[in-house]
Amino acid sequence: MKAERPAPALRRVAGLLAALYPLTMGDGILAATPPLVTDVLPSGVPLPPPTPVEVQPPEDPGSELLGEAGGARPWLARHGIRINMQDVEELWGLASGGLHTGPTYDGMTAVTLMFDTERGFGWPDGLLNVSALQIRGRSLTGERLGAVNAVSGYDAGRSTRLFELWYGQGFFANLLDVRVGSIDLDTEFLVSQNASFFLNSSFGWPLSTSSNLYSGGPSWPFSALGVRAKWTPIDQLVLMGAVTDDNPTRGPFYSAIAPTQRDPSGTAFSTSGGTLFIGEAQLSIDVARRIADQATPSLSGTWKLGGLYDTGRFPDQRYDDHGGLLAAPDSTGQPRYHRDNWMIYMVADQMIWRAAPGSSKTISLFVRATANDGSRNRFSTEIQGGVTFDGMVPGRTDDTIGIAWGTGFYGSRAIDNARDAMRLGTSLAGALKPEQHIEVTYQAAVTPYLIIQPDFQYFWHVGGTSFDPQTGRPIGNGAVLGVNMTTTF
Repeated sequence: MKAERPAPALRRVAGLLAALYPLTMGDGILAATPPLVTDVLPSGVPLPPPTPVEVQPPEDPGSELLGEAGGARPWLARHGIRINMQDVEELWGLASGGLHTGPTYDGMTAVTLMFDTERGFGWPDGLLNVSALQIRGRSLTGERLGAVNAVSGYDAGRSTRLFELWYGQGFFANLLDVRVGSIDLDTEFLVSQNASFFLNSSFGWPLSTSSNLYSGGPSWPFSALGVRAKWTPIDQLVLMGAVTDDNPTRGPFYSAIAPTQRDPSGTAFSTSGGTLFIGEAQLSIDVARRIADQATPSLSGTWKLGGLYDTGRFPDQRYDDHGGLLAAPDSTGQPRYHRDNWMIYMVADQMIWRAAPGSSKTISLFVRATANDGSRNRFSTEIQGGVTFDGMVPGRTDDTIGIAWGTGFYGSRAIDNARDAMRLGTSLAGALKPEQHIEVTYQAAVTPYLIIQPDFQYFWHVGGTSFDPQTGRPIGNGAVLGVNMTTTF
């Protein structure tokens, strides 16, 4: 089954699609299942629908800034090698509220190398993938805003690091695809195609995982040793599962040392934590053509249901290791630890309107919700939703406009712990209140290889409290302005 063309927002990098599926057999079908080049980006790039078979579009030297690089790219491709590079530059400013108004800069450069074993030495359906990141700049979220949801997925600790290193093998005409090595889970699991268009990090790997797992789990910019299997029993159904180490940087759950400082090179290859199991079922449907005829404009959708289970040890949110209250003045300060953790989730991406069959003018919705245990997780429930408008700007068919909202609800014991602290006078932060944020963004395809994305975000209950825990002063709602520039070389 040929995949329907991705949303027009992805065509802002029309030539980038040639890089997304660069290694093919003679009949044009993928010899293995290569990652999208956008898999090295945490957010801001919409993804094609998850379908078992992709057809490579025509090669377009204009899709990347360096083109054929003086003939180097075609020569490497004949030997099974593809190198992709992307550069991201962001400027952010806190206009009001938060902790301290003012601007910050962050940026990232990502390089990915893929080697097709069939072209390289005749071994069919094999793919070696290696990627690396150089992350720079400062954190507007941590230094100026004080929010629990980072304004950008690139708002991470500075480092130059290995990202992923794995070997993938296809079986049964690639109906089954297996990867083994150091794997990042958030590029395939828990992903919403439409949500990933937005820049706020919560629309990528949400609080339910980034705050509740060790170092945020195997998610950008970290990976963990493990294995991932993807099976396509029928065209519309994809079943995925993975087993990885649950602690990519080997650190304790609570630490004053940032995860990127504990493992600055990305080569810790930890096996010291628990084991993380994650599974997901994806169903792709065309709602319009199921209830009408083939002349009806296609309204494609992807619905996902998944969950994870972690065998590690996780801290209680209210009680210490002696059974007393963590907020008590005489507490040991060391939480009681519980064995194992779990989470369930659902994701829905659905196109709800198309101007005409084959039209690039579309409107799509997304909803994602998670739920887990409230005793050992700071965030027990989370929900995000939004809408994207593709091709609506006259003369700008490749551009996308989007608006999205999200919030995370605290677990019962985290709420009780905050109340304990207020009652016992051991904290100035006040009661916990779900932080909410809304994002309005516009993604403009300046050229096939250059994307400019101005962005506005507004936060309520910044940091999940009403007061700065250090000073006791009120924290105002935060208004953030920013711009993202992504270049594909």
